[in-house]
Amino acid sequence: MEKLNFETIKHYQSFKTIEEMDQSVRGFLYKHKAELSEGTNKVLTFIWRHSVKVIGVSFAKYDYIAKNVQLCRRTVIRAIKKLEQLGIIKKIPTAKMNGKQGVNIIIIQSFQQLDDLKNNVSPQVVTAPVTPNKTGNKQSSLCEKQLKPTNVTEKRNQFDQADESTTQELDESFLPESVHKEFVQAAKPFLEALAIYKLWNRVLIAYKKINLERPLEDLIEEVVSAFKQTIFAKQIGKIHSTFEGYFYSVLYAKWIVEKRNENRHLLYDFLEENVGS
Repeated sequence: MEKLNFETIKHYQSFKTIEEMDQSVRGFLYKHKAELSEGTNKVLTFIWRHSVKVIGVSFAKYDYIAKNVQLCRRTVIRAIKKLEQLGIIKKIPTAKMNGKQGVNIIIIQSFQQLDDLKNNVSPQVVTAPVTPNKTGNKQSSLCEKQLKPTNVTEKRNQFDQADESTTQELDESFLPESVHKEFVQAAKPFLEALAIYKLWNRVLIAYKKINLERPLEDLIEEVVSAFKQTIFAKQIGKIHSTFEGYFYSVLYAKWIVEKRNENRHLLYDFLEENVGS
């Protein structure tokens, strides 16, 4: 059992930058989303949000986590055990300077699949190799065909889905004014009006769930960025579940970082709270 001090914690830094950590957590969330309960998701989000002083490392007590995510201590312990089993985090027990048991160091692990993608796929490659779809015959909620659009009509047709078809095709002019114009402009070359509307509802759900202080109007650039990332992921064959679900995961991860920045003033009480003599 190691002695808990800042040098010990610094030794376990698992990422060079916050951006690398964010990408790994996004990868884990996408891969294991169906396996994570709401409580486990909350615990992971808290650890992620509070692992920036030493990037990738949290040393919050179970009681402190439980208080902040509004779960009981036992549930937090179960959640951390689940995250360990999935390889998302690693837990290191420590001792205080006086020899008594200290808090656990929680280390966010690197998501290997993202590392492989970064090393093996050039940004210029936009055509997916022929690989089996892990979901078998399951259809994406927005698209399943490889993108090789040559004009706006073909792009829209490839993203169209049978259950979204109508007797008369609707264009973006039919969308409610509540759907932000910048998002519509980014999405309309690829999606029909109903698909754009469904994606925008995902935006509203994510915004409400994370409870950001900044108005949604100021966050449209991140929404558009998440959409473009999702389009690119579709082109390189990375999406194996649903287009909507992947978009939501990317946007949710971006806004978790935003929420963490809003709460940055809360990050500096950890050493005083948890590292003592």
